[in-house]
Amino acid sequence: MITLTTANQLAPDQSALWVKAQQAVQAKNYKYAVSILKTLVKRVPGFLEGRKLLRACAVKSAPEGGHKSSIFGGLRSMTTSRKDPEATLGAVEDELENDPYSISANETLFAAANEVGLPDLASFALETICQGQPKPKKHLHLLANHYIKIEKFAEAADAYRRILEFDRADPIAVRGEKDCAARASMKQGNWEGSGDFRTKMKDQNATNELESQDKMGMTRAELEAKLAALSNEYAANNSDLRVVKEIASVYEQMEDYGNAYSFYAYAFELSGQSDVALNDHAVEMHQRAMTAEIAQLEQVLAADPDNEEAKAQLAERKKVVAEAVVADAKARVDANPADAQLQFKYGQALFDAERFSEAIPALQRARNNPNLRIKAMLMLGKCYHSKNMVDMAIRQLEEANGELIAMDETKKEILYNIGLLYEEAGNKEKALENFKVIYEVDYGYHDGEVAQKVESAYS
Repeated sequence: MITLTTANQLAPDQSALWVKAQQAVQAKNYKYAVSILKTLVKRVPGFLEGRKLLRACAVKSAPEGGHKSSIFGGLRSMTTSRKDPEATLGAVEDELENDPYSISANETLFAAANEVGLPDLASFALETICQGQPKPKKHLHLLANHYIKIEKFAEAADAYRRILEFDRADPIAVRGEKDCAARASMKQGNWEGSGDFRTKMKDQNATNELESQDKMGMTRAELEAKLAALSNEYAANNSDLRVVKEIASVYEQMEDYGNAYSFYAYAFELSGQSDVALNDHAVEMHQRAMTAEIAQLEQVLAADPDNEEAKAQLAERKKVVAEAVVADAKARVDANPADAQLQFKYGQALFDAERFSEAIPALQRARNNPNLRIKAMLMLGKCYHSKNMVDMAIRQLEEANGELIAMDETKKEILYNIGLLYEEAGNKEKALENFKVIYEVDYGYHDGEVAQKVESAYS
C-alpha cells in the first residue's frame, strides 16, 4: 500500500538521493536534479515533496519552459493507469520530464493517485495543469470538485475564485466560491467536529428552550447560540433540508448574507431544485451580499473622495456584481422561460450590466404580460436611449404614457424621461409640454428640477 511520505520518513539511501538532488538545484544543475528525483519518486511514489521539486526542475530544464505541445502525450500511460495505477505513478514521470505541464500526463497522474488513495498527489497533478494554462476553466472546476470531495473547502473556494478572475459570470464558480468559503469557515470553527453537543450547550433544557424560540426578534447572542445548536445537527447529517434551511435563516437574521446565500442555495439543491421559494431566497441573499460589499466601498469613498484606488475598486466591484446578477437571472429564466416576471428581471439585470442589446428581447417578452407591460416599456425606452436611438425611445415611452390614466409615480417618471429625450433631440417645446404636466401636480418633483425647467421658460 502506497502512503504519503515526508522527507523525514525516507530510508537512508533515499535520503542520500534527496540531499544530492537539493545540492544539484542549488547549483542550478536542473537536468541532473531531474534525473535524481525521477529515480527517487519511482522508488517512493508517495514522496510528494520530491515530486513537487522534480516538477519545478523539469519546468526549468524543459524546452519552452515546460509549455510543450502534447496532443498525443499520455495515451500509453493512461492505459497503464487502468491496469496498474501504482506502476503509473512512476511511469508517468518519463513523459512529464519533457513536458511537465502535459494535460494528458497530469490527468493520468491524477487518476492513478486517486486510485491508490493519495488525494494530495491528485491535487498536485491538477494544480500543475492549471499553472500551465492561461485560462484553465475546466481543470479548475475539476480541482474545486476534488477539493470538495476531500473536504478542503478553503482550497476549493480558492479554485473557484481563480475561475472568477477571468470569468466573473460563471454561475457555478460564483455559487461555489461562497459555499466553500462558508464551509471552510464552519470547519475552522469546529462545526464538523465530533464533540458532544452538550459541551456547546449548558444542558438539555437549554437546548429545548433554544429550539422552541421564535426566530424573529432574537438578539445577536441568541442567534449565535441558535447557530451553535444547529451545528451539531449539521455535522451529524449535512443533507438534512430542515437544518440547512434553519442555518440559512439564522445567517440571514445576522445579516451575514454571504453565508445565508450559500445555505439557501444548498437547501435549494437538497430540495431537488423544486422549492422555488428557496431559490428566490438564495438569489436575494446573493444580491444583498454583493450590495453590502459595494456599500462598504462607497463609505470608504465618501470619507476619502480623492481615493483613486477606492474608485477603481468600486467600479470594478459594481461590474462584477452586475454580471453576477445577470448570471443569477439567466439561470432562473433558463429554468422557466415562460415566466414573464423572470424575463423582466433578466432584462433589468442586463440593463444594469449595460448589456442593452441583450436586454431588449427579454424586456419585449415581458411587455406582453399585462401586469408588467408599463414597467417593461419604461425599461425598453431606457435601453433605446442608451443605444442613442432617441426617436424609438420617445415612441416607446409615449405609448406607455398613453396607456396610463392616473398620475402616479410611474407616469411622472415616464413623462420626465420623455421630456429629457425631447430636450436631447433639440425639441424644447415638446420637452416643456411634458414637464408642465408634472409641474401641475408635483411642484417638487426631482428635487425641484422640473419646476426650475418650467419656470425658466417663462422668465
